[in-house]
Amino acid sequence: SIQPTEDDLAQKLVSEIEKIDFVYLINNRSYSEFDLVNECFGHFVRENFRNNKEDAQYMTPYEISKPVLDIIFDDMDKSNYFTDESMKSFTVMDPTCGVGTLLIESSNHFTRFVEDRIEDKHQKENIINTFRKNGIIGQDKVDRMVRLSKVNALLLGSNTSNINSGNSIVGRSSLDAYNQKVDLIFTNPPFGAEYDFTDLDLDDYPILNGFDHKPKVMSSELLLLDRCTNILKDGGYLAIVLPDSVFASKGLNSQYRDAIMKSYDVLGVIGLPSVTFAQAGTRTNTCILVMRKAAAEDNGKLFMADCKDLGYVVKERAGVPVKIEQGKNEMEAIAHSIINAEANSKILSEEPSVTMINENDYVGNILKPSFYAASRFKTIATLMNSNRDGYKIVKLCEVVDFVTKNKKSFMVSDSIKHISVLHINANCTIAFDEVKKFEPISKGRKCESGELIFSKINPRIPRMAVIPEKDYELVCSNEFEIMQSKGIIGMHVLCLLLKTDSVKTQIENLTSGTSSSHSRIKREQLADILIPIPSTDETRESFARMDEELRNATERIYGAEENLETNYIQLNAL
Repeated sequence: SIQPTEDDLAQKLVSEIEKIDFVYLINNRSYSEFDLVNECFGHFVRENFRNNKEDAQYMTPYEISKPVLDIIFDDMDKSNYFTDESMKSFTVMDPTCGVGTLLIESSNHFTRFVEDRIEDKHQKENIINTFRKNGIIGQDKVDRMVRLSKVNALLLGSNTSNINSGNSIVGRSSLDAYNQKVDLIFTNPPFGAEYDFTDLDLDDYPILNGFDHKPKVMSSELLLLDRCTNILKDGGYLAIVLPDSVFASKGLNSQYRDAIMKSYDVLGVIGLPSVTFAQAGTRTNTCILVMRKAAAEDNGKLFMADCKDLGYVVKERAGVPVKIEQGKNEMEAIAHSIINAEANSKILSEEPSVTMINENDYVGNILKPSFYAASRFKTIATLMNSNRDGYKIVKLCEVVDFVTKNKKSFMVSDSIKHISVLHINANCTIAFDEVKKFEPISKGRKCESGELIFSKINPRIPRMAVIPEKDYELVCSNEFEIMQSKGIIGMHVLCLLLKTDSVKTQIENLTSGTSSSHSRIKREQLADILIPIPSTDETRESFARMDEELRNATERIYGAEENLETNYIQLNAL
């Protein structure tokens, strides 16, 4: 975009770039290439794309790409993917390539692999030269991104003619020539853009084409996932960054998970922290799906890794998000744990959490790594192996009935008061002084004395209470799950039991959502929480006494609060 009249600016830019000590960067970082184009994009031009979902550009940081490629190339090696012929025709692709970061990283990985494995110098040079000429394929619908990607390819010394402008979802493009021909796709597609079903060529979308009932509107992330499966050759590998919803939510996302798990070999999923793309302006929770276009393995094993730290934070400086080194990149430890996993091991690493699961561990068809955290498996194992006399481990659904769906909804009135999530105190009581004043604009579900209400939103902050008797009717927010006792244990002791460490760990691991502040636990997962209950007359009597003590203590708290309120009203009237 620099004009002929801006020679002074161009000279200044060149002068500043010359000041960068690239040798220092190489020697003092954990990587061997400095992605100049990605860094420049992240600092200078990302704002141009922030408001257009279809053109969204969220550069994938190197902290992620290298460990993911380490995992993939290790699996390729162990599965004997590489032969003399496959190396000569090896191809990598990114159908939403942006500035080409993932293309370049994938290309560098293959080049290093060839250099390490091929001893004959002439053969090595031929493979690498052929690959750089024919094997690097990219496309993006934004012209400027394509130009930047070509610059990145030129810096690598590769052919730029295979990187083109085009829409990878609708219409015809250069991608059509590569259907069933690509060895490796590593991509970070735009999220949230919607496309009309009638605009799609279903031949390009084998998963969608297999559905009996086609949705009218499709999200860009699912369409790119689908398109990539069609572009891969049999046995080819895919690593794709997708939003949390694809791995945990219901509806169409769940249908896609069913199809992927049934038709392909899912190697695993890596959960990423919300800071991952913060410099680009989003803290959406994302995961990386790693899969192979092959029949699912008989043992159904796949890794679940939950990365909490990438070795950097993003802070605002003069209104600009700036990436600052801090902490330690857990992705490196995750890759090491997966690559060096021992056979039959379930917990590969506790910190960061890396587990190897099979179909017996699945929570429905959910593929969110936190659901399979090492801490949850350890907690369950401890509970199941505790062997405490007089107690047994059961699911929550064996103790209570979940009655929320059967409850009618009402607006607040003189005789009906509404309990919100914020009205629940830390001691499992309800702030009725605030409840009486609360006038929401939405209806609440009726809740009755003796029922337990449990907040499903952000359960890392536990909010639950047993409804006491009142001289007015109560409704609660739709964010609550309402439970009725089956008479096995008292609801007051159950309320406190749901706050214990072993139960809380399970609940926290089984939450999902677009961000930490909007995470939720679904009824189905809450019902499967394991809790200890009494199994002998002696322990049942002990639980009953405890429940009575807790009920009396709660009533005393409510009584004391009413006395305080009554005295305050009298004094305020003086």
